[in-house]
Amino acid sequence: MTATPDRTASPYQLTVIPQAVVAAALDRLLPQSKAVVEHVYIEAAEGRLVNPDSLFLRPDPDPAHRERIIALPAYVPGESSAMGIKWISSFPGNLDLGLPRASALIVLNDLLTGFPTAVIEGALISAHRTALSAAVGAQALYGGERRVGRLAVIGTGFIAETTVRTMAADGWEFDSVAVHDLDPARAEGFAERIAGHTARAVAAESTREAVADADLVLLATTAVLPHLADASWFKPGAVVLHMSLRDLTADAMAGAVHVVDEVGHALRERTSLALAVAGGLVPREEVRNVGDYLQGRVKPDRERLAVYSPFGLGSLDIAVARLVLDQSVGAEGVVVVPGFSG
Repeated sequence: MTATPDRTASPYQLTVIPQAVVAAALDRLLPQSKAVVEHVYIEAAEGRLVNPDSLFLRPDPDPAHRERIIALPAYVPGESSAMGIKWISSFPGNLDLGLPRASALIVLNDLLTGFPTAVIEGALISAHRTALSAAVGAQALYGGERRVGRLAVIGTGFIAETTVRTMAADGWEFDSVAVHDLDPARAEGFAERIAGHTARAVAAESTREAVADADLVLLATTAVLPHLADASWFKPGAVVLHMSLRDLTADAMAGAVHVVDEVGHALRERTSLALAVAGGLVPREEVRNVGDYLQGRVKPDRERLAVYSPFGLGSLDIAVARLVLDQSVGAEGVVVVPGFSG
């Protein structure tokens, strides 16, 4: 592999980057971050990533309990070369405590020595790259267009809001937005907060009402079991950004165009797509990587429902974290620990 030393004075030095510094860096780096996401997706389509299966730690194996922590190791070659691991927790009960659902850190390792070089707050990076995954996938399936008549948002958490804001900052335009959440107050608040990014934002009483006539649908819930069973709710030719991965039943997946970040990863952990493929409702050979669209190998079919289900490659987090590290050297708030490893 081609290795580039990380920006450290010594292999024993560790750089710690807190959330405020990460936020400032990401605000400056939208075009570069998007380019990194596209690069990683192309590398995935070409089979050049070293991206082992993520490891799920579930404190309680009962499916009714949604708490989990996931480890995502990765090595990214090429111009965005980076190596490390993301450790991210999802505890939905945190919302009732007034805390964020997710928290994370990312550890980067030097490409030449393997020594840990940085610990970076990872929740913002994870949300940012998830939002960019949605934007890149939507643009690929729209054939490069970034104008949407009606956007439907199902689930109004941090990921959903970050995605809408990031897509708007990337040049997407929405004529109207319909929002639904199991908590009507959260849906109303979400609609109010994103009003500046669209001509009209309203809360819908049901998922069906929200997605009716929507050209683009963002599913960003915390569902662990499929609950959307009727594909006829969606407008023909709509693009569904299935970011939460487990909203659609296997029957609802049948007949759609299916696009993922990397096929092998997307068909794991009882995702909706994994269940549909296992049940014979979606042929595995018809599931395509988004990198194939980015390279023009596959053209969007605007007549059929398209479902984009990116599993979430650790390579994305690692590559964006490396970009943040490179742009944060010397920034106020960054802590350097000399002699950390020796």
